[in-house]
Amino acid sequence: MSNTVESFARASTAKAFICFLFRHQTYLDMAVSHGMAINLEAQDLRRAFEEGEFPSAGWEADARVSAAKHAQELRKGMLSALISTIAFASVGLVLAAVLGKVHPTLPLDFGKWMSVFGGLLAAWATLFELGGYSETFSGEALHERLRPFFFRAAFLPGLIFATAGQLWWQ
Repeated sequence: MSNTVESFARASTAKAFICFLFRHQTYLDMAVSHGMAINLEAQDLRRAFEEGEFPSAGWEADARVSAAKHAQELRKGMLSALISTIAFASVGLVLAAVLGKVHPTLPLDFGKWMSVFGGLLAAWATLFELGGYSETFSGEALHERLRPFFFRAAFLPGLIFATAGQLWWQ
């Protein structure tokens, strides 16, 4: 990366989330730049940067390792929440089958499926958000901004589908 203040910028959360999902190296570049941009907002660090005293040698490699660690933590949290959601949904499906409410011979109800899908999406987002994560001093690191973004991106459509499914009349 360049050694000018202008070469570092805060990342767009939506773009960072897409890169997080599909372009890992691009996400890491964004996270490093984002982190330095936050640091350079402090006047003392900006002055030290302009004087060549900040950051220390090897800072970029350290920042990249830290960003990769946090990205792995996010992925692990998403997967763990998804597995928990699927496990509890399976228990619910078994319970509904035992009670005779779900069976292959019963007619397919699109509204029920939409409601179930929405509920599962909202549950996944909620379990992910409740899972906790590594916090930084500023609270503005890229991984910290992606968590609420994912929550809203999964929970709100889940709420829409669950509501529409519950109100579905045939």
